[in-house]
Amino acid sequence: MLKKLKTDGSALLKVVASEHLRLIKGANGNEQPVLLGKEVIPNLEELELLNFDDIDRFSPDLFQEIKVFVARGGSRSTSFIFPFVRRFYNLDSIELSDFNFKYVIPCKGDVGTLSPIKNLKLGHSKNLKHIWRKDSELGHILSNLQTLTVRGCNDLINFRASSSSLQNLTILNVSYCKMMTNLVTPSVLKNLVQLATMRVENCIKMTEIVGNEGDLHQTIVVSKLKCLQLSNLQSLTSFCPGSYTFNFPCLKELVVEWCPRLKIFSEGILSTPQLQRVKQSHYFEKWSWTSDLNTTIQQLYIEKVQS
Repeated sequence: MLKKLKTDGSALLKVVASEHLRLIKGANGNEQPVLLGKEVIPNLEELELLNFDDIDRFSPDLFQEIKVFVARGGSRSTSFIFPFVRRFYNLDSIELSDFNFKYVIPCKGDVGTLSPIKNLKLGHSKNLKHIWRKDSELGHILSNLQTLTVRGCNDLINFRASSSSLQNLTILNVSYCKMMTNLVTPSVLKNLVQLATMRVENCIKMTEIVGNEGDLHQTIVVSKLKCLQLSNLQSLTSFCPGSYTFNFPCLKELVVEWCPRLKIFSEGILSTPQLQRVKQSHYFEKWSWTSDLNTTIQQLYIEKVQS
């Protein structure tokens, strides 16, 4: 039985409305006649829509088995997306590309009816300045996320979030966000209590990963982070410029490649008890280590300047 479908809204509507029989190969390899609109579509697990003509005309109970939803908006507003997604009771993953987030809609009704999303991808979208916004559907989704990938969202400033947002996040990938100067604040980083992997790549204006905020002498424990990758960040000068105390008890893999201005990891006290090397490429086995992380980063910078 068909489990994955890629189409546009108008074509899908025609399929749903069709009463014609189609021959579909079953699990035993034999062809059998089925009604696409009544037998196939309700059993789909993955749906990719290229545009959204007439989506309000779909029956609310049509997409109950959908687990993965991919939408490509062609710079259209997101205002209609989340009401539509509420129909997907088993939804696990969402990918939204080429949308305009200027009008991120507020939550309406019972937000609990929105399926707990575990994986979210946001790509090449306009006017997405902050991932979290109070009382928005997008903000509500964040609290259940395990994986968040953001790529090519050039208006994104940083990952401002509430204390309850992103608390279940284990993987964070950010790339090609050209207006972003820092990724998170210390308070946001402290709330990423499940974060195990962070990758930041090709953000040309990013000068630091963690920006300064409030008390510069606080201790920040990133308890579960095991892998940190910083790649092609041409303006990056440090992981954090403040005098915070950073503790990374589980960090085992650090990749720093094509970060020509990176002079020091952090200004304050730094603890990385399990880290034994800094990889200079995630493709090749090229690495360095000189007594501790800050000294290693400083040595790599000196070598770049002298080369």
